[in-house]
Amino acid sequence: MIIYGAGMAGLLAANLLRRFEPVIHEAKKELPDNHSALLRFRTPNIGSACAVPFKKVSVSKAISYEGEIHNNGNLFFSNKYSSKVTGAVYDRSINNLENSERYIAPPNLIQLMSLNIKIEYDKGLRDLKQLDKNEKYISTIPMPIMAKMCGWKFDENYFRFKPIWVQRGVINNPEVSVNQTIYYPDEMLSHYRASVMDNIIIIEHSKKPEQNAGPNLMTILREDFGIDAIKIDDIYSGEQKFGKLLPIDENFRKDFIMMLTEEHNIYSLGRFATWRQLLLDDLVKDIGVIEKLIDGNHLYNNVLENVNDRS
Repeated sequence: MIIYGAGMAGLLAANLLRRFEPVIHEAKKELPDNHSALLRFRTPNIGSACAVPFKKVSVSKAISYEGEIHNNGNLFFSNKYSSKVTGAVYDRSINNLENSERYIAPPNLIQLMSLNIKIEYDKGLRDLKQLDKNEKYISTIPMPIMAKMCGWKFDENYFRFKPIWVQRGVINNPEVSVNQTIYYPDEMLSHYRASVMDNIIIIEHSKKPEQNAGPNLMTILREDFGIDAIKIDDIYSGEQKFGKLLPIDENFRKDFIMMLTEEHNIYSLGRFATWRQLLLDDLVKDIGVIEKLIDGNHLYNNVLENVNDRS
């Protein structure tokens, strides 16, 4: 088995499908570590699958709008927030501000997931003709790249997405150890979510922030969370190009995924390869579906329909 992509989806598949002796082919020259946004999990499943201990926490949430902190969600906030984050109005989890149980991965999760996994770097998929018809493949390659490789015709603007910008730092205050999130539906503000995870603060923006990361992190930490810090250390600021994926035609999406499997033995895995917003927790179940497909225990159409019901 060959897995294309050594991101979290590819590494998780390699851990769960060890019996197939998978080899990951990664296009980059080193292990990619591009998950700088908020990374809290709803279940411990990914940690269990990779033998990585996750920390169980209780997360408190609130909404900040026009300088006021709100402890209850409503449709107004939900629709404003969705429009700000995705450019369209969808149901969002901002409606539920009850304390939630989450699991936090260690900061070196990517490195831990790659332990004892065979990875070959600088070896991406560039031409479907290089595939062996007797081999099984899992692809985490973005769908628009695969569609071009297959010669499928689509408008350049068909696969829509919105970038996000992330600012992150370590709070220099040993007394800080909380897990809290504040949502910002106000479209006049660039940031849409700010979170404190133990001693780390992360701010996510729907457009490029005007203020430098250091002052911005310190201001939000003090004025919105009420937390004082001498300074913020290890400051990071960067863009994630495919921050939010916007929906495409379901028939096109499903037909393309099915074609890859039927004609090329390629099983699509992850948000980019299947072009849908999903939680990393969902990948554990999706990998189980792929394993059953490879074993020939299910008809592809039936299983594909079940997988995509969550989209």
